[in-house]
Amino acid sequence: MADMELPEYIPREELERRWHRVRRFMDCDALVILQNVDQYYLTGTMQTGVLWFPREGEPLLAIRKSYERAKKESAIRNLVPLKTYSELPALVPNPGETLGFELDVLPVATYQQVSKHFSTSRIVDGSSALRNARAVKTPYEIECIRRAAEQLDTMFLDVPSRLHEGLPEFELAARIEYVLRMAGHQGILRVRRFNMENHYGAVSFGETSAYPHAFDGPVGTRGLYAAASVMGSRRLLKRNEPVMIDVCGGYAGYIADGSRTYSLGPVSQQMRDTYEYIIELNTWIEEQLRPGNIPSQIYQNILDRVAKTSFAPHFMGAGENQVRFVAHSVGLELDETPVIAPKFDTPLEAGVVLAVEPKVFYPGLGGVGVENTYLLTDSRCERLTKCSQEIFTV
Repeated sequence: MADMELPEYIPREELERRWHRVRRFMDCDALVILQNVDQYYLTGTMQTGVLWFPREGEPLLAIRKSYERAKKESAIRNLVPLKTYSELPALVPNPGETLGFELDVLPVATYQQVSKHFSTSRIVDGSSALRNARAVKTPYEIECIRRAAEQLDTMFLDVPSRLHEGLPEFELAARIEYVLRMAGHQGILRVRRFNMENHYGAVSFGETSAYPHAFDGPVGTRGLYAAASVMGSRRLLKRNEPVMIDVCGGYAGYIADGSRTYSLGPVSQQMRDTYEYIIELNTWIEEQLRPGNIPSQIYQNILDRVAKTSFAPHFMGAGENQVRFVAHSVGLELDETPVIAPKFDTPLEAGVVLAVEPKVFYPGLGGVGVENTYLLTDSRCERLTKCSQEIFTV
């Protein structure tokens, strides 16, 4: 699969494979898809429009802009221009009794503008059908994520040569962005949750990795401005402190997530002992990533193991930063399902891609940890982020 050739545009047979999977989870007559990521998943183009996705038959993609580009990029046969939403009833004269909208992400104003043209149908939330279908990746998607992971390996191996005393976080962040872009990074990351933004990831020196923040992740970031607390701040690198690099690769829309720990000179014995435990725990977690295992039970088992150690109060975030998950799925968005967290009770399947990130943080000192992107196969998990997991000490 590592040598799989990817065409410039998503082929028809790949789209049909995805359509089949979404229809397995549909509990309505049709889906009305307006969010760009879901449209791309089902059509291969991310132009502005409305996708009519019926339970059976050919979907209808009505494009407002750019129709010419959508014709080039999408293998959908039923593709038409659209000037206003008022044209939708003529395009879909028999919408059916129930229509699914992406109510988890759709703005209220847009929902009202579109749904009023289907007043005879009952509107339901169709987002779960899309999220459940996207949980298991096709070989095409896996190859894209694999290439995103290769970008991370290239970047992780470049970082040690850039570390020196007095280096600002934002300068290392700029170098990381440059290396990733030159490796083919798409330059954008997408997150589904409302108001949760991300830009490549986090570059945090020492205590910055425990700095409070709103993002639903364990790694603290300060950033240059209160309006954009991402990547690096003006904090300068000191000797013997941990450096946390938690960044995403991006290829053809798809994301791989990874984290490595660095230092200029050896870190303290406390940090070394902590990191040794993290690697041991990560190895144990790898053994739990098997089809049929329950994410919520894996999560509880992890907490039970950590509870027997002194690391428990600092596991997966310092203070307010502590999060209630240890792994999340990645794909076209950073926060896909399933998640190794409470209430995720559907058994894991082959084809799920998880970013596993056990980490420990100490307020005022910083943190250590690792994150890898894994592919679940029929019998095991494959680590896609392949470079060394040891602390890179310069």
